Amino acid sequence: MSKLWQKMMRPVMFGLDAERAHEIGIKALKMGLASPFYSDAGLDGFGAIERFGLKFANPLGLAAGFDKNGVAVEQLASLGFGFIEVGTVTHEPQPGNPKPRIFRLPDDQALINRLGFNNDGAVALAERLKIINRKCVVGINIGKNKDVPNEDATDNYLKAFDAVHSVADYIAVNISSPNTPNLRELQKADNLEELIRALTTRNTELGHRPLLVKIAPDLNEAEIEAIVDTCLRHEFDGIIATN
Repeated sequence: MSKLWQKMMRPVMFGLDAERAHEIGIKALKMGLASPFYSDAGLDGFGAIERFGLKFANPLGLAAGFDKNGVAVEQLASLGFGFIEVGTVTHEPQPGNPKPRIFRLPDDQALINRLGFNNDGAVALAERLKIINRKCVVGINIGKNKDVPNEDATDNYLKAFDAVHSVADYIAVNISSPNTPNLRELQKADNLEELIRALTTRNTELGHRPLLVKIAPDLNEAEIEAIVDTCLRHEFDGIIATN
């Protein structure tokens, strides 16, 4: 199957715009065209783990950003992942940054992603997740709408949180994307304190879901210590390092 990919499918996909190729890949998953790659048996050799009160069939998962809108969760889970994290999703749907916004780096086997939280909105995502057959842990990554100023960020996050809470196995709070202006300012101590306190309170009111915060890779030691201290004081379940 790898030879088929290298000789036939990869050249075709690399002949397309990177975002267009991604969209086709998602559609192929939804239609079952990638079924030859499926393996419901899971990934041998890793073993199950338990974290945050959740049981993962294995520790290898798919990070947020690939399936932002939760349209291919069942198919992706069939590839053997121990968890799928969908999103980043915002309270209101938004188109993201102007195109082109994904750029290939073939020599590095990498991509530059400047999508900017393009998504259908938290309510639409929640409706999709209500009806899927879950084959693994499903996390939801939430962010801030681009047009919402940071002084109103907490309320914006809470609205997204409320919409997805009931369908999330865990919730990741994205405060570290470089593609939403000023979002990383929310990592500063005072801003983070307000946001985490509000989310923790709401989580208690609605029924506990594991909460994690996703941080940037370029924080200094003092900033990391402040974030960890805030998370510990409010009993956040984990930190995703790094965006």
